[in-house]
Amino acid sequence: CRDNGHHQFVLKADKCDKFFRGEQWEDRDLAELKRVKRPALTINKIMATVSNVQGEQIRNRTEISYRPMSGANPETADVLTKVFKQISQNNRLDWLRSDMFKDGVVRSRGFLDVRIDHGDSMQGEVRIDKLNAKNVVIDCDADDYDPDTWSDVFITKWLTIDDIEMMYSKADADYLRGKDHSA
Repeated sequence: CRDNGHHQFVLKADKCDKFFRGEQWEDRDLAELKRVKRPALTINKIMATVSNVQGEQIRNRTEISYRPMSGANPETADVLTKVFKQISQNNRLDWLRSDMFKDGVVRSRGFLDVRIDHGDSMQGEVRIDKLNAKNVVIDCDADDYDPDTWSDVFITKWLTIDDIEMMYSKADADYLRGKDHSA
């Protein structure tokens, strides 16, 4: 998956991030302009446009509520609405959705990770995090937005050796420490 599309996505995402930040000149073009003593002028219309689009997304946010089906208990729908609002507030979901939206506009992909976290409670709480789109390796044959239709999806991240020791084992960490100094 990494070699069949993800690496190209990461290169494109890096280029899009640079354009968004206003770094829109190629190094060779900057060198040529410097050689002939001309300035490299950048008028960043991308940041202004994306900021406008993001403002529209914030202004038009949807309010999620539950409604009972015919014959269902309306109190259940009311409780579900309140539970969802509590989960949203605990996770600052409005901010996460806006950040994910911006990633989708700039990089073409944005992801949220929703899990049950048992760090604060034995019963667990819903924890929602925004993922770095460059760290999510999706099925290279995926042709649908729905992750349930993907054959593969991986979330990658760099770990320190101490993190590896805590998450896996001292033996694994010691093995990697030995690899650190080998050729």
